Amino acid sequence: MGISPDGGTIAQPITRTNPGTSGTSSTQQTTPGTAGATNGTTGLPIEVRLTSLVTPSAAAPQLRMTGTVDVGGTVLPTDLGVVLEVGGPLRSRGELAQLTSGGPPPQIRYSTLASGPLTISPTATTPGQFAAQADVPALFRSSTVSVRPVQIRIVGRVGERARSTVASLTTFIVVSPPQAAARTAVVTVLPVSSKPRLRSDGLLTDDTLTDEVRDGGRLDALLDPLESTAPGAPPPQVALAVDPTLVQALRRMEDPYRYASPSGARDAPADPDAGAFLDRIKDFARRGGTVIALPYGDTDLPALVRADQLDTLQYSVNTGQVVIAGLLGGGIQRSGTIAFPADGIADAPTVDVLGANGAGTVIVDDRLLPAAQAVRYTPSAAVTVATSTGQVRVLAADHRLADAVAGYDGQQLPEQALARFRAELAMITAEQPNERAAVLALPRDFTPPAGWLNSILRSLDSAYSRPVGIREPSPDATRQRAGLTYNADAQSRELPVDYVKGVGQIRGEVAVLSAAFCPPTTMTGLGLLKCQQDLVAPMSNTLITALSAWWRTDRLGGFSLAQQADGQVGDYRSKIRVVASRIVNLTSSRGRVPVTLENGSDWNVTVVLKLSSTDRGRLVSATEVTRVLEPFQKDQFEIEVDAESAGTFPVDIRLETVDGQAVGPDAAARVLVRSTVYGAIATAITIGAIGVLMLAVLIRLLRRLRARSRGGSAATAATATATATTAVDAAAPGTGPDPGWPERPVDDPVPAGPGHDPYFDGLTAPAAYREREPTGSPYGQPTGGPGGRAAGPWSERPAAPAGSASQPRRRDGR
Repeated sequence: MGISPDGGTIAQPITRTNPGTSGTSSTQQTTPGTAGATNGTTGLPIEVRLTSLVTPSAAAPQLRMTGTVDVGGTVLPTDLGVVLEVGGPLRSRGELAQLTSGGPPPQIRYSTLASGPLTISPTATTPGQFAAQADVPALFRSSTVSVRPVQIRIVGRVGERARSTVASLTTFIVVSPPQAAARTAVVTVLPVSSKPRLRSDGLLTDDTLTDEVRDGGRLDALLDPLESTAPGAPPPQVALAVDPTLVQALRRMEDPYRYASPSGARDAPADPDAGAFLDRIKDFARRGGTVIALPYGDTDLPALVRADQLDTLQYSVNTGQVVIAGLLGGGIQRSGTIAFPADGIADAPTVDVLGANGAGTVIVDDRLLPAAQAVRYTPSAAVTVATSTGQVRVLAADHRLADAVAGYDGQQLPEQALARFRAELAMITAEQPNERAAVLALPRDFTPPAGWLNSILRSLDSAYSRPVGIREPSPDATRQRAGLTYNADAQSRELPVDYVKGVGQIRGEVAVLSAAFCPPTTMTGLGLLKCQQDLVAPMSNTLITALSAWWRTDRLGGFSLAQQADGQVGDYRSKIRVVASRIVNLTSSRGRVPVTLENGSDWNVTVVLKLSSTDRGRLVSATEVTRVLEPFQKDQFEIEVDAESAGTFPVDIRLETVDGQAVGPDAAARVLVRSTVYGAIATAITIGAIGVLMLAVLIRLLRRLRARSRGGSAATAATATATATTAVDAAAPGTGPDPGWPERPVDDPVPAGPGHDPYFDGLTAPAAYREREPTGSPYGQPTGGPGGRAAGPWSERPAAPAGSASQPRRRDGR
């Protein structure tokens, strides 16, 4: 073992999970990696890094590694040495997680393979290099698969302290026979996705997608391992989960396009890498590779279900299927589809909705499908979940496998990172001898270093594992996993419900515009399709992408897309207006209200003008008028109204779509209608009152005529009575009939006043009578005629009708 100056690769901290039963939920934390770090005992910044690693196998049972030791600070440890050790077999993936996460190390017995002195010059400015190797054929005499930790320890003295470990590094080796009795079947799901960049105005949000698809870019590296190495060679057993929004953005970049920048919209030439990237996906599918469609915009499916936006979820899933089918040139699959929610986060209601929408398989994080309580090993990934529409196969994506792959960023030695991944994969087989399925589902933002993904795919075909297609694993019937759960950590990562509902309200306004600009009642065929694709779909789709799971950690990105689409929706709504005078005067019972409709957009719009009044009993008018307005057209017309009575009545005018939805706040107006004429009701009341009055007058005239006729027939009787009265008076003065007031019927009123007597029916009384008008009380008991005079002249009064009651009457007729 020698020391020589040489460079090395620095191992960086890697995010891992706390130990626990495989398949159960645990809390993530960031800890130093196993490549060596500052020693906690001595406080010296001593780092150990591997520069090469060759793991042993049954055919070549030799462990070889090289590395560097870098000592910083001003204090140099003395009596340095390097010790290479191998530990006993790990018993579970939990112990493996303890070693890689920085948790308490498990109780493992190590055996020394090799050791030697290490000398570092006090004046050295570069790390010292070491090399170590050991033959381990005895390890491969076992017929079972095992995973063993390998440790590099740097020992030395610091000051007067005893010799101890000042730094260490841990890696792993897999000990396996040429082929295990049962190999783990591994399904690989590779998302081809990027954050949404499509705006409703036709611009891209930025121009960074060009960097991702160019040679060496992130997306380019994803497809490199899938390229055909030989004519007719089958593609790797990988399921590509393609983002439909990415496909549409790349199609736009095939031609000259525009993108947004802080200084405004900018032009960009056509990108040849965009079309080439799409061709590579199509070639993979033509060779038999599996391509599944992600939801359009990669929407946050559980958040949509929680916010009761099921129509948005269905639109996202179905539109994703349509876009990918259009890319591949095949038919749209309506049932048995594969759904892969972002990050594998899906609760039971989400799986139920996806199953009702045609999904036959749903991929979820394995922490949401924990192992059954009695199971102490990694259970099979495939299970069935009962939904309202039947059984749905659910695949549990192994988060530890994904962490081992996605955690490598190119700063660590690739062989060391690969040893970590192989250890995870082998432990699944070592925990239980029967064959089970595992799912390696990588994250959406996976950025593989050059050649890394190719190494991972090759490692899947080993003595203890084999790659399989996504449709191959059959659901496990032994119930090794508990039911589908949904913890608080998963729910906290969802988009807020209020945000989702707010975006849903804007989508509702887009639906109103669709009914106004693209009404199916007046548009059909290609015209309707073009209107929906060119006008409505850009706004609706942009709002869908504002609900993407990419915005779980970048709310500003989603809000910007929603705000931009909302501004365009509001602009279209404001261009449809109704203008009318505030006050309209009617000079007769019927008049006209002038109204102007305006369409300031560059599309035809079909609207229904509706009138309504708070007093429908006093104002009658046409309630609906349908108009089709051409682009930039003003349509002026008049609406006839009928006023039933005089007064001022408010009339509300609003524009609606053909299906009865209000177009917008600018598409409404209120008019005050003033009417100064009587309507039909007032006229009828007036005629009725006049009729009643005429009838009363007629009755009165009839009564007077009857009274006069009664007075003429009694004239003869009155003369005879007067003669008799005169004779009696002459014979016996002071005796005879009462010379008081004459009797008259009560219902025969006569006007009173000077010179009138009630008896004469309103006519002027005779002069002789006026001269003898009584001056006393009309109800007194005089002894002679009125005023104390003789009663002789009263003998000319006619007698009262026979049978009439004698009642006193006043001169005024009362």
